[in-house]
Amino acid sequence: MAKQLNKSILITGCSTGIGAALVAEFLRQGFLVFGSIRDKKMEVPLKKKYGVNFVPLVFDVTNYSQISKAYKKVKLTLKGANLGILINNAGIAKLGPVEHISSEEFDLHLKTMVLGTFNCVQIFLPLLGAKNKCSPGKVINISSGGGSIGQPFMASYCSSKHALEGFSESLRRELLIYGIKVIIVAPRAFKTEIWDKSNIDGRAVDFKKTVYNQAFNKFTNFIKGLSEQGQDVQVLAQIIYKISSLKNPKVKYSMGPSGVQFYLIRALPKKLIDKILGKYFLLVR
Repeated sequence: MAKQLNKSILITGCSTGIGAALVAEFLRQGFLVFGSIRDKKMEVPLKKKYGVNFVPLVFDVTNYSQISKAYKKVKLTLKGANLGILINNAGIAKLGPVEHISSEEFDLHLKTMVLGTFNCVQIFLPLLGAKNKCSPGKVINISSGGGSIGQPFMASYCSSKHALEGFSESLRRELLIYGIKVIIVAPRAFKTEIWDKSNIDGRAVDFKKTVYNQAFNKFTNFIKGLSEQGQDVQVLAQIIYKISSLKNPKVKYSMGPSGVQFYLIRALPKKLIDKILGKYFLLVR
């Protein structure tokens, strides 16, 4: 039987935010960490920052050939051992009304969060225990509150997260044959750079002359407020580590300080929620 190495993990989108916090936490726990980045210029700085147990992988999750090349590097580094965990974390978030966003922008969300996850899962499955005698690994897909709730101005993001959760459910049932666990983690209101990177204020200018001007400003202020009041992302990383170490994890974990609000949105009749959100975000004329 091939040598087993369960304390290894691959995290996509690790340059900032949740991904960076996960890298730091799993290194602290003694893992060999592979981390994907898109910008090759970050390869050396991150290697210096994290040390010998961090292996940077330069690829875009939407590029199958780049990931395949990274697979060879991971396989060579593991020397016959298995990959213990794959965390699909890479993502983007750009806000805007469906009436005014481009099809290319919408498509990019789907390609990054859904196709990107598909690509990484399919390519790394052999190292997770699908084609060898090593112990089966785990796949953790990072969703969000947007995976179960459709918010206004977040159609691109919420569509991709809904699709990610559907993909995860199908995948989980398929991989029963190998014993590979598939887990959805849906964080809410944690402090990350994702909204800064999405250029919320610049987007507001784009829609200033539309019927959505006031509503979009109200919504973006709401989103920024959630982020500013959110928990430190390192807390999330610690929780995800604990989930990853469970022998029999749940199929989905939703977490964050806004739990009651999200519960009510899911529990109340959708038409009532439409009225509440419509009035709150100035969408009811």
